[in-house]
Amino acid sequence: MSARNDRNEFIKALWKLMLPIVVQNLISAVVNTADVLMLSSVSESALSASSLAGQVTFTLTLFYSGISAGASILTAQYWGRRDTGTIGKIQGIALRDSCLISLIFFAATLCAPRVLMKIFANDNSLIDLGGVYLQWVSPSYLMMGVSQMLLAVMKSIGQTKRSAQITASCLLCNILLNAAVIYLLFPGNETGALSGVAAATSAARALEVLLCFAAIRRGEGVRSTLQSCIAAEAWLAKDFWKCALPVQANYLVWGGATAAIAGILGHIGTQVVAANSLASALRNLVIVGCSGLGTAGSIMIGNTLGNNDLDGARLMGSRIFSGSLLLGAVSGLLLLTLYRPCLAVTRLDGDAAWLFGRMLAVNAVYCIGKSFNSSMVGGVFCAGGDTRFGLICDTAAMWGVILPLGLLSAFVWKWPPIAVYIVLCMDEFIKLPFVMARFRRYKWLKNLTRSRS
Repeated sequence: MSARNDRNEFIKALWKLMLPIVVQNLISAVVNTADVLMLSSVSESALSASSLAGQVTFTLTLFYSGISAGASILTAQYWGRRDTGTIGKIQGIALRDSCLISLIFFAATLCAPRVLMKIFANDNSLIDLGGVYLQWVSPSYLMMGVSQMLLAVMKSIGQTKRSAQITASCLLCNILLNAAVIYLLFPGNETGALSGVAAATSAARALEVLLCFAAIRRGEGVRSTLQSCIAAEAWLAKDFWKCALPVQANYLVWGGATAAIAGILGHIGTQVVAANSLASALRNLVIVGCSGLGTAGSIMIGNTLGNNDLDGARLMGSRIFSGSLLLGAVSGLLLLTLYRPCLAVTRLDGDAAWLFGRMLAVNAVYCIGKSFNSSMVGGVFCAGGDTRFGLICDTAAMWGVILPLGLLSAFVWKWPPIAVYIVLCMDEFIKLPFVMARFRRYKWLKNLTRSRS
């Protein structure tokens, strides 16, 4: 009876943290899916150009993800001790480094957008359209560098509801502005639609930053001093980057491989890019519960480890292990139900529609591996500071196996596009048995906090 009560209390606490995160991720995925659907109503070229240009923003978010992961890991554990002074210093380190990265991406996309687009496409029309998008979206990078760090810390101290509300407000603003641009201001105009959608993103990000500062003033976040942003204490900066660097490298390795995959698909053809854009957007929509499970689990395990309860953290990890597999299977089944409704509201036809259907089936299976690996590697393992394993795993799977096979199958063996796509989606199942073995060794059970502050 006590074990059942303990499990029920765990599920209740997990759900309390997880639900706002799932809602936040769901709204984000809905907005991304809506953008894809709206741009597909303009033209396949507009959809493909925005998808390829989005790889630059995606690359930037990889840097944010690494930095915010370092902040989240330490913040969750120090929150277990209620050490807000140290948390403020951790947030300051994250803000300093993320803003520096943002400035670099802002300058590159503003001054050389076509050069960046040539990495992902060889079609001049896609390069031109994508370049327009990048120039207009570049101001959003400056604001994302601030908001993403503040939101990461908010979630790690249990303010998942407020974080979700802020993100939801930003994304709903974005989708309304996008609809106005595409259907009212520039109907059927590829260049106008893309520049307007990008400008709407910048406006929505500005709102997000303002809402974050307002939440901090109300005591729903943590304040950071200018000193903590400019010159952090050496011991804390060392702890921060000990956690963050392997995660950062992992995200860059994985993200670089993902960008390379986008480049492979981009050089196969516009129809392949369009079909993949829609299939990927729908996959991201249905796996929001999986990512929410990993994030919420990481926060709970981090708090528990910071309180030095290793047995409790081990039990939580085992429950997330089982839940992630079940949730991945359910997500895959849900994805299959979206095929016909999406065809009804898009302009995909012929080969693009055929490819989309096959890609959706591949992604339905992919959801199982993605749910498990993201929950374990990005959630459970990171909670205890075990961040190097993910780097090793992704480097071996993506760069050692998937990309070489993908390049060979696409450009040497000349396989059909759907066969190439299957090869490019095998990474999660290559990693899965190694992730299972790592979990059972329990090297992720570590208390990272220090007594001094």
